[in-house]
Amino acid sequence: MPDSPPQSSNNPEYYDPKARWRTIYPISLVAITSTLNSSVINVSLPAISEQLHAGIGVVDWVIQAFLLVVTALLMVFGRLGDMLGRRRVYQSGIILFTIASALCGFADSITSLIIARIIQGIGAALVIAVGPALIGIIFPPDSRGKAMGILGTTMAVGLSIGPVVGGAITDWFGWRYIFFINIPFGIAAAFMVMHYIKPDKDTVRSSFDLPGAATMALALTCMLLLFSRGNDWGWDSIPILALMGGSLIFPIMFILFENRSNNPLLDLGLFKNSTFSSATYAGFLAFTAMFSQTFLMPFYLIQIRSITIAEAGLILASVPLVMAVIAPASGALSDKIGTRGLCVFGLFTLGMSFVMLTFLGEETSRIYVVLSLLLTGFGIGMFNPPNNADFLSSVPRDRLGNASAMMGLTRTMGMAFGVAVSSVIFTGVRNHLLTREGVSEELPQAAFAFLGALHWVFWVAAGFSWLGMVMVLRRR
Repeated sequence: MPDSPPQSSNNPEYYDPKARWRTIYPISLVAITSTLNSSVINVSLPAISEQLHAGIGVVDWVIQAFLLVVTALLMVFGRLGDMLGRRRVYQSGIILFTIASALCGFADSITSLIIARIIQGIGAALVIAVGPALIGIIFPPDSRGKAMGILGTTMAVGLSIGPVVGGAITDWFGWRYIFFINIPFGIAAAFMVMHYIKPDKDTVRSSFDLPGAATMALALTCMLLLFSRGNDWGWDSIPILALMGGSLIFPIMFILFENRSNNPLLDLGLFKNSTFSSATYAGFLAFTAMFSQTFLMPFYLIQIRSITIAEAGLILASVPLVMAVIAPASGALSDKIGTRGLCVFGLFTLGMSFVMLTFLGEETSRIYVVLSLLLTGFGIGMFNPPNNADFLSSVPRDRLGNASAMMGLTRTMGMAFGVAVSSVIFTGVRNHLLTREGVSEELPQAAFAFLGALHWVFWVAAGFSWLGMVMVLRRR
């Protein structure tokens, strides 16, 4: 698809300047709510694990179930947003997410908590699938980098206060209350969306691609289950072999259906655009790398370093705090100088932060840990806003739902793969080291196995980051 010329901020296709910046309020509030939900859960996983009597291999489903549902449904809801109206889908997602948060708080077992998280994931998928598309219909291309930077800042605020708030609430009141804090934010956001964002006028009248939706959901489900359960079920077990087959067959079926459909769920022709395809691959790799660290660092700080949950939350807040500073500057700068250089620099820095984390030990200074995490936040904050702006600017207006959903899909799928792959690598390496030394994981000297496995995970994360650089260099 040829590049389109820059469009003026006064283009009548978009909101007028005063109205468009008012819409940032509800969109940012939703972003804070969703990111707060993610960050408070990560730091509270050890407490949930202890109270509900679930090990790491089970409690990771509190994250995995949520991400699995979101990932499987994003493209479906992105297309529905184009067909039914993006504001309608967005607001429905806010309401469902808020109700599910209450259900999570009242869960009395790990099973009921995971089921509630699945419902919460459906609401989150509705929101994530169309949120960036709202930016695309509200802001013209010459302002999207700045808008994405502001949105990145609000997300970073949610991430930064999450570990602190989550750690304090878990210590003082218990982990259930980390879900209840979503409720007032959700109610306020639903009313603000109704007030500031207008109903869509450019909905697409077409049939829904049910075969494409089904095969995509099945393909993504098989792939995520394969990576997350391979170690637990055994790589040569019948369920895992079946998932391997599904991970090969369903993507092929999806491509066949999409090539024959008059109204495909995903326009595969978009991948011929180097900007769209490189933004997709680089975004996936960046979030895969980042969530390898997000998943395992709380366990390192709490179990290996014996740091309180509240103090661990303060340390983990280093990443989103620096993101909050860097993201708006990177987004605004990308409107002026372009996106590729900023994305490459961000991914290089992200990789270097993981190299620093490979030196963590039982006595590593807290200053070193914080500096490493600050570098992680700098890298992802520099990369994400310009990469997201490229997503929206690389597609025609009637396919903004595809771009928006793909943006969310790369993020959530990267998160899910980050947790899954890091769990597989960590468990495999740790068990190998324990078996080789003949040491039980319950003994104090087993910390060497934990750290050895952690270092392997972070080397792989650095590789993912730098592979993302290669993807960005393909961009025009």
